[in-house]
Amino acid sequence: MLFTFFYKNVHKALDKRTVVRYTADSLCSEVGMPMNHPPQTWRELLERLTERPAERQRVADVLGVTPYTVTRWVEGRSEPRMQNLKRLPEVFPGYTQLFSELIQAELVPNAPLPSPLPGAHPQHEVPAEYLVHVLAAYATSSGPFRSWSMRTLTLQQAIEQLDPDQVGMEITLVQCVPPTPGQCVRSLCERMGIGTVPWDNGVRRRLLFLGAESLSGWTVGRGEPGVVQDMEQNQGPLPFRAGLHEKSAVAWPLQRAGKLAGCLLISSTQVNYFTPAHLSYIEIYANALALSFGDEEFYELHRIALHEMPVLSRQQEYTSIAQLRDRVAGLRREQAYSLSEAQAEVLGLQQMEVELLTLSSER
Repeated sequence: MLFTFFYKNVHKALDKRTVVRYTADSLCSEVGMPMNHPPQTWRELLERLTERPAERQRVADVLGVTPYTVTRWVEGRSEPRMQNLKRLPEVFPGYTQLFSELIQAELVPNAPLPSPLPGAHPQHEVPAEYLVHVLAAYATSSGPFRSWSMRTLTLQQAIEQLDPDQVGMEITLVQCVPPTPGQCVRSLCERMGIGTVPWDNGVRRRLLFLGAESLSGWTVGRGEPGVVQDMEQNQGPLPFRAGLHEKSAVAWPLQRAGKLAGCLLISSTQVNYFTPAHLSYIEIYANALALSFGDEEFYELHRIALHEMPVLSRQQEYTSIAQLRDRVAGLRREQAYSLSEAQAEVLGLQQMEVELLTLSSER
């Protein structure tokens, strides 16, 4: 199953105008509609393809919803979850391209078609070479070295594929801060990341606490992806604190057997940057990163109750990589080195979390 997941096909990025025109004409011909009335939205296309109750039931079964839910999507009375919206093109193999383009047109309105550089060969699937390397790291190493190797390989490959023209992107691994016994997960913490200009290049360790006020907190608190295509004009229910240079963002949960370890956070300098194809890649990289976590680092959803955390400017006095390193060394000395570095680091993060929660409550 693991190999099947890694090598599954993802949607290919084809010329938008050709795809929509060709597939729409084919659809109209098949359903007996005039050629000058192709579907204008994915809802209209879904309505045409699910006119028969048996077909609507099939779609509901595949997506794990009820036929009534599909009807509500068609009528615009509810919005499908992002993972269902992303899977919708796969439910209709004959109309995969058209569904993808109509969904993209709604998520990224008025987006110009990309102009590939002469001689450029954009990647339309996750490279097999990356998959071989990350599976080898999973199979042949262990402990912190395995985690670091898999995460480094994944972050490097993800930014190469998601930002090939280096227009500006930051990809961050966000992890649940382990709770003390008897408590729920109360915060998240950025642990490592990679970027292209204007963000720092190269894989680096990070230390920034996040909570319910963040897009990452929204995603982990619900166990579903969060997408904000325009940070300045966002009118939806998703919370966010737009960082410097950040115009759009995606947070994808890191899951295993219904439990969560954190999320993969991707920020772009471009408005409306994330297409359905991008979301397909992000899901694959998030699932690969989930393999780098131990079973004990995943938490059931009812054990996650995130609090609000202070803004970055207020955190800097209390948190830094150097301060965490000093705490780890001090804790190990106090315990006569009976604690491992990993155990001491967890305690250090918990201490920082308490200080920041106190600071947040005082505010």
